[in-house]
Amino acid sequence: MHIVCLFDHSMVTRPPRHPLPLRPTTSQLSEPYPGYIGGFPQHDPILLNRTLTTIPRRPVRKKRQRTNVRLLQSILYQSSFYFFILVIAALLVGSAWGLGEQAWKTGDARRWNIAILVAAYVALGISAIIHLWSRLISIKRIIRTMPKPYMPTKQIDVPKRVADHIMTQYSRTAVIAHISQATKGEQEGWGRPGSKWENQHFRTYILGTLPTMMHALRCTPGPPLSLDPLFVAADEIKDSGAIRLFVNSYANLINKARFSGTEPDESDAVACDKIVDVVLLTWVC
Repeated sequence: MHIVCLFDHSMVTRPPRHPLPLRPTTSQLSEPYPGYIGGFPQHDPILLNRTLTTIPRRPVRKKRQRTNVRLLQSILYQSSFYFFILVIAALLVGSAWGLGEQAWKTGDARRWNIAILVAAYVALGISAIIHLWSRLISIKRIIRTMPKPYMPTKQIDVPKRVADHIMTQYSRTAVIAHISQATKGEQEGWGRPGSKWENQHFRTYILGTLPTMMHALRCTPGPPLSLDPLFVAADEIKDSGAIRLFVNSYANLINKARFSGTEPDESDAVACDKIVDVVLLTWVC
């Protein structure tokens, strides 16, 4: 009795974490047991029930009935079209044969009657050909006026599920295309399209002016990355110190193009271009 009380107390204070057996028996598999579907344990029955209730059930019978009805309508439409074409052709041939036979038996006026009959049928054939040709031309014009990216997204063109699928995929494609577009009109470190600096890399352009500047100031050869020959050549020029200011600004632009983490912009390239032009036109000429 004491053992039973201890067992009851433990069951009250500490409820079992798994109320379902980990391995159900054969009888449990055959009976509807909560938490098991097809004999496999489900760790979250509530989530499973929500998932099962949210799965839409496809009306298979209605879909088959609609398919059968559409197939029957298509067969009737095509067969009736060709049937009436054959009926009209048979009536035309029969009427031509009957009228021709009657005109042949009219005696002296049979030649005129046959000529009138042939002319009437020729006029009928010509009018039919003209009407058919006009219809073909009008259809071609309608097709040409239709927009090229036209898609049958309406329910009158395709079934509702197909239209919804097309619209979903079209929306996804539009979002991806919008995200992939550039947010700015220019790329960092490159010239704007349609401007003087189009397809021009500013860092490469600024560094490319260094040999021209060294030759303009007649600098003595020095280390490859050293700018001291520029300063020495600027100090040798006897002026009020303006050339020294230009050389200092040019050296800052060269160092930025060489070592800066950010790309030079169009203003840096314009400033470098102006400095080189001023040096070439003022102190060289």
